[in-house]
Formats: sequence, structure tokens, C-alpha cells
Amino acid sequence: MTAATVPDLDAAQGGRSTAMVPLIAYSFGQIAGQVFRDLPSLLLLFFMTSVLGIAPAIAGAAIFVPKLVWGVGADLMVGVLSDRWKRRFARKNWLLVGAMGAPAAMLLLFHVPEASTGVRIAYVAAVFSLYMIVFASFSVPYLALAGELTTTPRQRNVLMAWRLAFTAAGVMLSGGIAPALVQQFGGGVAGYEAMAIVLAIVCPIALLIAWFGVTMATRGRPEVAPGAPRVRMTAGEAVRALLAPKFSIMLGANLLQLVGQGMSYAALLYFLSYNMGRADALTLIGGLVIAACAGILVAQPIWVALAARFGKRNCYIAGAMIHGLFYFTWSFAASWGAEAAFALSFLAAVGNSGWAMLGFSMVADVAAEDERRAGLYSAAWIATDKIAFALGGTLLTGLIFGAFGFDSARAVAGLPQSEAALVGVMVVFGIVPGILNMVGAGLMAFAPKR
Repeated sequence: MTAATVPDLDAAQGGRSTAMVPLIAYSFGQIAGQVFRDLPSLLLLFFMTSVLGIAPAIAGAAIFVPKLVWGVGADLMVGVLSDRWKRRFARKNWLLVGAMGAPAAMLLLFHVPEASTGVRIAYVAAVFSLYMIVFASFSVPYLALAGELTTTPRQRNVLMAWRLAFTAAGVMLSGGIAPALVQQFGGGVAGYEAMAIVLAIVCPIALLIAWFGVTMATRGRPEVAPGAPRVRMTAGEAVRALLAPKFSIMLGANLLQLVGQGMSYAALLYFLSYNMGRADALTLIGGLVIAACAGILVAQPIWVALAARFGKRNCYIAGAMIHGLFYFTWSFAASWGAEAAFALSFLAAVGNSGWAMLGFSMVADVAAEDERRAGLYSAAWIATDKIAFALGGTLLTGLIFGAFGFDSARAVAGLPQSEAALVGVMVVFGIVPGILNMVGAGLMAFAPKR
């Protein structure tokens, strides 16, 4: 890649603000990506156990298998194809594929037919497989495009800061507005169906805005540099690239932290409903998401400045430790009340925004250094996200809930859970995620400095 093939954030033509417009438009795509990522982790397991009455271990497995098989497989396939087909199918056009598939995937996921429990489990597993394929079709190329839209590591920090700002919007939509819509439309199956209709409209619009942003940013420039070699990569080459320390250590740390984050997401409604005893959990979660989004937005310029001063890797480690500390604390704070929960949500998000933004920025750095494998690196990073959320947010959460005696029948009937079940929720929500963040921070200390 040469500077002549990408836009410059400080380009003189049109001024800095004009140069930023397409990159801000590109960042809109993160809204769709965040909704597709977070909604199943936050609501799908709760929907299956507390609305459909499916045992948590079975529900977790029904979500885990499609995430692992179809999510990861589709990620790697799209990543390789987006590299190989760049000459004939521009990477940005994968966003249009996602925009076309997103409405069907979202609508079908929560429109579960009246049938036996076995049929409903099979339906959710099948539709969630489609959902993960659609998610891969746009999320992998979207991340790979970040390395093509900027020219320096500093610019990538700025771009990822914008992207994290729109992550806050996606978090708000999936974690705050979506649960409120469920409650507004009466709860139950009908409430989830109505919520899905709204998101089926928003997600494709966000992807279309991102596509237009990339189009504006690359107008008049060739998608592939003249004379660039055709991408042909053996499986051995791909494995060696992914196992190189410059990438694999970051990937391992990110995996551990995302497993914890997936567990926290999946357990949040349970923690509010049962450990805190809040009948208004679906409403309260909106306030907690607002607090988290505020933490993300406030922290972004701070992390950009700190990374420029102390390095991306060191700030990533600091963010992971902050995030882990406050989630660990939060797990013991069920009796502290809603105000403490808002404060802890804000502080944990400050840490989360640091390691999330800088992780994406460092992946974009690696992809820019080795552009012919940009799709591969992006696919591995996104696939790791899905593996982690599948392990943490569904399988491990369901198994731990089951081991501690969480009772789905009591949940459907609106009855409280046993003391042992409450301990299980606490373990999933904050104790294990806190530990995993600290271990991830320790592993990241061995990564090459950036």
C-alpha cells in the first residue's frame, strides 16, 4: 500500500474536517456490527431460558454450536475470499451483502414458532447459523477496510476512536433500547418479535452509510494498486502468519478477555433480575448502558492521547486491568443499589474502551504492514470474538448456571432462584471475567511493543 492509494486524515484538499467525513461515515457500520455481536449475547440466552422455558445448558449449547461452526467458519471463508477477490469484488461491497442479509437474519432469530421444545431448539440453532453467516459477510471485510483507509498508526488510533464512539451507539441500541422495546411491546415472545423488527431496519441503514463512506474515501483511487500481485496463500502460510508473535499474543489476550466479556453480557439481566432483585431489570439495563456509553465516549480521546505518549500495548494492558478490577468488584455489589451499579458500569467501560480500541488499532497496524493478508488477520480477530462469546456468553454461562442449580421453570414463573444459583450468577457475571481480564493483561505484556 502506498500513501497515494488511501485518504489522509490531514489531507489539504477540502481541509481536515472534510477528509474526516467519509471516515466518520465508515464508522457508522460499527452500529450494525455491535448490534449483531451483542444482541444474542445479551438477550438470546435470557429469551430462551426465561421466555421459552428451555434449560440453560441446552439453550447455551444451541447457541454455542452455530457460533463456533458457522460463525468461525464463515469468518475465515469471507476473510480469505475478500483478499482473493479484491480485483473483481471490492472489499467494500461485502458491506452491501451484509445490508441485504441483515433484515432476514434479525427478524427470523426472535420469531420462534409455536412448537415443541425440541423443535424450538432446532429452529433457534438453524436460524442462528444463518445469522452468523450474515454477520461474517460484513464484519470481517469491515475491519479489514480500516487498514486501507488510513496511512499511519496514529491515524488508525483516531479512526478506531471514532469507531468506538459508534460502538457506544451500537451498545446503546442493543443493550439499552432493545430491552426497553421488549418491555414497551409487552414482553414475552411478542415483545422480542417487535424489537427485532426495529433492529432489522436500523442495521442495513448503518451498513449502507458505511459503504457510502468508504466509496467517498476511495473515489478515484484503484481498489488494488497497479501491479499488485494476486493473493494466493497456502494453509501453511496462513497458519504461520497467525502464529507469529506480533499477532498471536494479541489474539490470545483478546480471546481471554472476550470470554469474560461474553459471560458478563450474558449474565447481566440475570444479575439485575435475581441478585439485585430488580423487577425493572429491562428498564434498568438501559441506564447502565447509558453509563457505559458515557464511559466509552469520555475515555476515547484520553486513550488516544495516552497511547501516543506511552504506547498502544502498555495502554491496552492498563485498560484490561481497569476493566477486570471493576467487574470483579461489581459481582460483590448486588446490595449496593442502582447508583453504585451506574458508577461501576461507567468505570468498567472506561477500561473496556481502552483495550477494545487499541486492540482493533493494533490489528489494523499488522494488516497494513502485511496488506495481502489483511482479510486473514481481520477474519481471525473477528472469529476469536465469536469463539470467545460462544464459549463465555453461551456454553460456559449455561453450564455454570446449570451446575449452580439455576431453575428455568422458576424463571418463567417469575419466582426467585436459590442461594446457590445466585452465587453462580455472581461467578459468571463478575468473578471469572475479572480474573480473565487480569490474565489477558499479563499475557499482553509479552507482545511486541507498539
